[in-house]
Amino acid sequence: MRLRSLTSPLVALALALPAAGALPLAEQERPPAAVVARLVEGREVQQRERVIGSLRAASEAVLAALEEGAVTGFAVREGHAVRTGDTLLVIDTRRLEALRTAVVASRAEAEAVQIQRVAELSDAREDLAALDAAAKSDAISARDLRRARTTLAVAEAQSTSAARRTEALVAELALLDVRIHDATLRAPFDGVVVERHVEVGEWVKAGDPAVTLISSSALEVWLDVPERLLGRYTTGTGDLTGELTIEIGPERRQHRALAPRIVPRVDPRSRTFALIATLAADEHEALGLSPGVSASAWLSIGRTDEALLIPKDALVYRPGGVSVMMVMGEGAANSPTVKGTAALVPIVIRFEIDREVAIEPGALQLGTLVVTEGNERLFPGTTVLATIDRTPLAR
Repeated sequence: MRLRSLTSPLVALALALPAAGALPLAEQERPPAAVVARLVEGREVQQRERVIGSLRAASEAVLAALEEGAVTGFAVREGHAVRTGDTLLVIDTRRLEALRTAVVASRAEAEAVQIQRVAELSDAREDLAALDAAAKSDAISARDLRRARTTLAVAEAQSTSAARRTEALVAELALLDVRIHDATLRAPFDGVVVERHVEVGEWVKAGDPAVTLISSSALEVWLDVPERLLGRYTTGTGDLTGELTIEIGPERRQHRALAPRIVPRVDPRSRTFALIATLAADEHEALGLSPGVSASAWLSIGRTDEALLIPKDALVYRPGGVSVMMVMGEGAANSPTVKGTAALVPIVIRFEIDREVAIEPGALQLGTLVVTEGNERLFPGTTVLATIDRTPLAR
């Protein structure tokens, strides 16, 4: 019995020792991370170059005062949206209205004088007709007939002068109406007020800046293109038909830009020329884009070359640059899945094509596996089980 009592504690101790020496669950081998990967491909593609620029309002105007006077009212402030014809500011018109009243009186006087001159002309014509009849029977002298003709000529000139005086006053009155109308500055297009150059009470002269207005109905993208590409577009070899795909903002959201055209003048400081396209209205209105936002685009530069291509989904953006997660394993050529180890490989992007990017040769070679789904959660050295996606990328 004593032997049994001594043996039982020893057996229990022996059974407990393996359990005490076992590794914790977190330190045991984990299952491989499931990811989706694609093979690095190689094919002939047209080379492209990335150019940068910004959005601009299709119309931007510094509206000037059309009349001299004191600003009596401002209908808008910075940030206000206006429609074509909306009032922006008003200039005092009391002097113009007083002058208009004087011209109206002068016109009435001129019209009365014109009526008088017409009556005198009619009388002179009747006198001359009577004297002409009397002269045939030698009832009057030649001198009296000559004076009658002179009187008729003077009456005709005075009647014409009175008519011209009335026309001049009518024109002066129309000009004053235009000036009074122009004393109210109105929006020439739909837009947004971005700056007021004067305030209520200030005296402005005709031509002084009053309001800066940018259009809200259309945006353009202005891209700075290197001067070495100018010849391609001026000689007709560059593709400026159809539309461009523009990447806007730091998120590089893609939008359509229509009717691309160039300004064939090189900036001597930046050595670039401008390529302009109109942003599709339905897109910028829905997303609330504004002038000044950064933009970029990839332009075809014409040469066809063999390139290594990887999907954009494989790109990993980190502070050190752009990288991809490569799967280091065997059997990628034929097997639907590959077990291997993830490695973070930096790359250099040459240009983009639709959903792919062309890269400079380096650690990635033709047939290398790169992770396209699940790469955000991987760390270098992680064991992965990659399912190879061989379906063609939609273009």
